[in-house]
Amino acid sequence: MATVVEMPRLSDTMEEGVIAKWHVQEGDKVKRGQLIAEVETDKATMEFESFDSGHVLKLVAPEGETLPIGAPIAVLGKKGEDVDAALASKPAEAPAAAVEAPSGANGAAASATPTIVATAEEPEAAPAAETVDVGRTPDRIAASPLARRMAREWGVDLTTVTGSGPHGRIVKTDVEAAHAGGGTAAKAGTAATVAGDQRPFLSRPDEPLKLSPMRKTIAKRMGQANAEIPHFYLTAVIDMDKAVGLRKEVNAALAEQGGKVSFNDLVLLACAKALVLHPEVNAYWDGKTIVRRGDVHVGMAVAVDEGLIVPVIRFTDQKTLSQIAAEARDLGTRGRDKKLAPDEMSGSTFTVSNLGMFGIDEFSAVINPGEGAILAVGAIADVVVMKDGAPAVQKQMKVTLACDHRVMDGAVGAKFLATLRSLLQAPLSMLA
Repeated sequence: MATVVEMPRLSDTMEEGVIAKWHVQEGDKVKRGQLIAEVETDKATMEFESFDSGHVLKLVAPEGETLPIGAPIAVLGKKGEDVDAALASKPAEAPAAAVEAPSGANGAAASATPTIVATAEEPEAAPAAETVDVGRTPDRIAASPLARRMAREWGVDLTTVTGSGPHGRIVKTDVEAAHAGGGTAAKAGTAATVAGDQRPFLSRPDEPLKLSPMRKTIAKRMGQANAEIPHFYLTAVIDMDKAVGLRKEVNAALAEQGGKVSFNDLVLLACAKALVLHPEVNAYWDGKTIVRRGDVHVGMAVAVDEGLIVPVIRFTDQKTLSQIAAEARDLGTRGRDKKLAPDEMSGSTFTVSNLGMFGIDEFSAVINPGEGAILAVGAIADVVVMKDGAPAVQKQMKVTLACDHRVMDGAVGAKFLATLRSLLQAPLSMLA
């Protein structure tokens, strides 16, 4: 019998994935270990190699559609084998129904439109405050699951849509037409007035956004972290005059080799050195007790289009400044291109989040689950201070340490920041 290829689990936190790109078409012959698709997970876009060989009988999942782990994405086998029988033989965790691929999804074969299996997870609530005909409520309307989801996202009232499918069933093209034509609940803009002001205003509808797997995971994990981890925050001001001078000298020396050091690289090195001296910060709460990490693996938050990823520089305390700079630059570039492997984005024992390059002076970050603290780094600014009884300009940087109160107390965090300040204010000591 033909083999059903399922959505794989490609990371430890992955619950669903998206076929970012098919590398095969229906009818192609596939070998075991051959790249067949790129799958977007909650962390990165990863290559998926086939576990089986055979001909591509059907591409079940269209590009761009979110599917849970284990959902059918393709069928492989011998030419002529029954695709429907293979799909029917797969045990389903929830009732499923075949629906049309949304417009704009690029199927792997130009001659066929892929279908996708939708689970019963989608709620089908009726729009609030709508007047509907008796006997034709949204829940009783014959519509495909995809059409219902698109209607909810676009604000289209299904009771006003005429279905063109079998027996009057509403399909995706009907919802698209209603949305494009500005159906009753989805007009591009309607006239509105404000009490006491008769001027006409253009009222625009809200737009529910389709979340990427990464954005969903961020929302889930950060909400959980903020709710479960008792945060407290400590802020320190650091004199960066010597760090600025050292960076200029180091970059001048590395210029011929094409290397470069950023201020964030200096902070990463300083944090690693400070964590060695304060192992109580390099720890986390496992639900029952405090666990001190044996190694120092510093994560660095990197902004991407869909949100945030945290590539990890392993054994950070054992690396030189130039090594950290080269690794950080490589991880950051590949992270923004979604080319990192799962193990390159897991296992950090402490995280640095730097928004200084965006002009942010000071902020507080949320601790990553599995860590005990995170450092938020602001911009370096020129500040007038008194030196030897006279005003002078000093380059200052504010940092805020978010701590898990289950793991450490204020004095522990304060000592860590004091060490961090001393290292950055005398940066040559880190290069010895």
